[in-house]
Amino acid sequence: MEQPKLVFTQISEFLEFLGPDFATLIANDPDLRGLDHAPSFPFCCSRHYAERVRNASKPKALLREILPTKAEYEDVPGFVDDPVGDLPAGKNECVIQKYDQRALVMTTATCGVRCRFCFRRNYPFQNIPDVDVQVRNWLDTHSDIWEIILSGGDPLTLSPSKFESLIEAIGDHSSVTTLRIHTRLPVMRPDLVQQHMDLLKELPARFDCVLVSHVDHPDELDEESQIIFGQLKFAGWTLLNQSVLLKGVNEDADTMTKLCRKLFQQGVLPYYIHQLDHAKGVAHFEISDDQAKALVAEIRTKLPGYLVPRLVREIAGEKSKTPV
Repeated sequence: MEQPKLVFTQISEFLEFLGPDFATLIANDPDLRGLDHAPSFPFCCSRHYAERVRNASKPKALLREILPTKAEYEDVPGFVDDPVGDLPAGKNECVIQKYDQRALVMTTATCGVRCRFCFRRNYPFQNIPDVDVQVRNWLDTHSDIWEIILSGGDPLTLSPSKFESLIEAIGDHSSVTTLRIHTRLPVMRPDLVQQHMDLLKELPARFDCVLVSHVDHPDELDEESQIIFGQLKFAGWTLLNQSVLLKGVNEDADTMTKLCRKLFQQGVLPYYIHQLDHAKGVAHFEISDDQAKALVAEIRTKLPGYLVPRLVREIAGEKSKTPV
């Protein structure tokens, strides 16, 4: 019996999976009907996320996050290839250091889905076979580093053996006391998170462990994400979430309020709302600062303070996130 496809890399296959009602929705929507079937930033969507689209209360919002359109070719001043200054902060092929005594590891170029608003969509990604060796060698000469942040791509797309080797390379340096993982997989490829779960459950005995999920809309959360977050929280992980404000996805207070409450129900605290990073090809998602501030002010009237995420942007060369 043929196994179901876990990842769609062709838009035609993705649309066939969704069914004719969604083809009609897309064809009639002014923000979606300019589909680009051969995008320069390739299309990729997990079957799991496609199922979330089929079951969504607002499918257009989720579709807008992952469907490429001709709007991505608009040349807008100020939107550049490296909007957050990753390249100047690179220390070797996989280590980036922007912040004092902390470092970020670009673990892989692979993601569970290609979000159309990705700030690294133009980054010269490569899968580095010896990322564990490079991290180990760099930490050998940087004993001031107390936090390692695993990013990418998505670190949890690594094979279990490569992920474990990377953890061991980090763990051999006693100066590193905090391990932080940034991932979209709990809502994109929960199966890939589960293949690492035994190791993830063990890590709070060795590090202060923080997982930062990236969820932008309440329809992305489901029973499988709740299981993952529950397992990690029980094991001792601190669970935070960051979202990006996106036109046509989550720029209204009701959506963001529902997202913050649903995250909390699954054991995750809202952490940041990011203003859009100005990567070339994403300008059609931008929300003005005034609109973003008004949105957060309205959220504040609907939620207790501990559920109101901070509105920030990242500015290349700055030593921290900048409040908006």
